[in-house]
Amino acid sequence: MKTLYSKFVWMTLLIMFASGTIGFMIVNTFYHQNLKEKNDEKNVEVASSIVGLIESSNLDSITPLLQTIGDAGYQIYVVNEDGLEQFYGGDFRVRELPDAIVNNVLHGEVYHGMREFPKETFITGYFSNELTNTVGVPFTYDHKKYALFQRPNIKFLFNEIHLLLGGLAGAMIIISIIAMLIVAKRMIDPLTKLTVATNKIANEDFQVPILVNQRDEIGQLADSFRNMVKQLEASDRYKKEFIARVSHDFQTPLLNIQGYATLLENGELNGNYAEIIRKEAMRLSGVMKQLLLLTSFDQANTRTKKEPYRLDEQLKQIVMKFRWLLDEKNISIQLQLKKVEVLGDKEMLEYAWENLISNAIKYNYSPGEIQIAMSETSEYVQVIIQDSGIGNKNTDYGQWTERFYREDQARSTQVEGSGLGLAIVKEVIQSHHGILAFENVEPHGTKVSIQLKKM
Repeated sequence: MKTLYSKFVWMTLLIMFASGTIGFMIVNTFYHQNLKEKNDEKNVEVASSIVGLIESSNLDSITPLLQTIGDAGYQIYVVNEDGLEQFYGGDFRVRELPDAIVNNVLHGEVYHGMREFPKETFITGYFSNELTNTVGVPFTYDHKKYALFQRPNIKFLFNEIHLLLGGLAGAMIIISIIAMLIVAKRMIDPLTKLTVATNKIANEDFQVPILVNQRDEIGQLADSFRNMVKQLEASDRYKKEFIARVSHDFQTPLLNIQGYATLLENGELNGNYAEIIRKEAMRLSGVMKQLLLLTSFDQANTRTKKEPYRLDEQLKQIVMKFRWLLDEKNISIQLQLKKVEVLGDKEMLEYAWENLISNAIKYNYSPGEIQIAMSETSEYVQVIIQDSGIGNKNTDYGQWTERFYREDQARSTQVEGSGLGLAIVKEVIQSHHGILAFENVEPHGTKVSIQLKKM
């Protein structure tokens, strides 16, 4: 498997190679389109100056002059009408030159070999050390026609300064590659640490240290990773607590059903105890329905059937359902409602109101009091349900809506309930884009506020 480090290194080297190749092609194209003709003209001027000097001077021999010019940095080829040829200066890599070109120059034409040199993609014509890549001019010496072909000696282009610059460029490339390797390693190391941490977390080891402290995007990734680990740890703890609580809530009624069923089977109890079995079964069924409803919210499978309806009328109907229980516990209820229409799922919201009012009754004193009030703005309606009951010592209101949450064991045994009601209420209100808030009221009691959008 290719590591990210090796991919980064190879990609960087590939980019360097590609950029060098593309840069060379651009320079080569620029030379052929813009510099080649100018270079040809300059070399024709140099060649013309050489032959002008020869023709204007009374030289016994042209060899010393041409040898000196060749040693000064030129490659020269001279041929006369008798076919006598001589090379001066640096040697040509390719000495082939068509006879037609030589004859044309001997007859007075100027040869523009540099200008006419074929264009090649990966070879810059300026450095092509061929006899055809020269300029040729005619001259007369000792009553004979001559042709002189010359070009700059490329070896002189690479003198000490050029070698120094080339060495500097090479050193820069090597240093750049080494620096790139170091930077790549520093960039990849934190990701490697995160990968190791991920593997440990997959094995439920949430205490793995994440030793990444950087003030950049990788540092932000590490911070997000730490937060994710905390959430995963909390989720794992919640999952285990959830399983334990579900097991406990199921175990008690199941044991009761099993015990009474055994007694009935042995004839030790009369049939009246079948009612107890029925109630325990209904309790189990209720918990199961609540769990299924919460699961549907978790999986986003619950579709709200929103329709406009009168919220105040719904609250009045729900209060009427609990009238007998209010009278039984000697609890008075005050309604301060307004005629308000909301757009919502009537059945789901009914469940939420029933749960909240039921809690206000169950956890109230006898005698006690409940107040249900409404207020509204141009866009929202707020419903407040306040009781004078025992309240809740826990001021971490977020925990109130956790699944299977009960304030304490004593309270959970005194009052029946699964601890799922407020969790479902929270999901219902959120599905309507509403706001659910809790508050302890001094000296005793609880206030619940729900904000919903109006029609």
